[in-house]
Amino acid sequence: MSTTISTGKSTLKDLIKFGCLGILIGFIIIAIVEIKISYQNIMALRQVLLTRFESGSETQYLLGQAGYAGLRGETQEVISILLPNISKFTDRREASEAYSLLGTAEFQLGHPQLAAGYFELMYANNPTSHNLYTLALAYDHGGDLEKALEKYALVVSFQDGTAPPNEIVYAQQRIQEIMRIKGINNQSP
Repeated sequence: MSTTISTGKSTLKDLIKFGCLGILIGFIIIAIVEIKISYQNIMALRQVLLTRFESGSETQYLLGQAGYAGLRGETQEVISILLPNISKFTDRREASEAYSLLGTAEFQLGHPQLAAGYFELMYANNPTSHNLYTLALAYDHGGDLEKALEKYALVVSFQDGTAPPNEIVYAQQRIQEIMRIKGINNQSP
């Protein structure tokens, strides 16, 4: 009789032991997959930066340096790299990217009004709905609700596929909230 009881306890212990082992192996597999995905992302980003550094173009090199500084969280370094060289960006796409990096750096430093100025120039060089959304956010965070409302309305009406659906939805929500704050009745006659 005592062998039956100990066998039951042994079976339960084995079940718990192997169950925990299975869970541990599962976590290890998930960790390995996550590390592999992170490594692939890092390598892809490294390739983009190396391409810029090796492109032979001074502006691409500057964008690569500023982008790398931004990734390291050195926002002041982004500004010191790009601002003295901003006149060198004659290609509209590169200029847009440079202004985007400058605006992002200023935004991260807590200067949304300065960021909005750079984002205006970013949008002027590359007028996409995503860039317009970024501009609207800067105005919104800077407290300029009039301009934020204007830009959010343009984002909603100007959908070129560059702004993901969540940005469009957020813009629509902010339009309603800003109109409510301002006491604007949005009902059509």
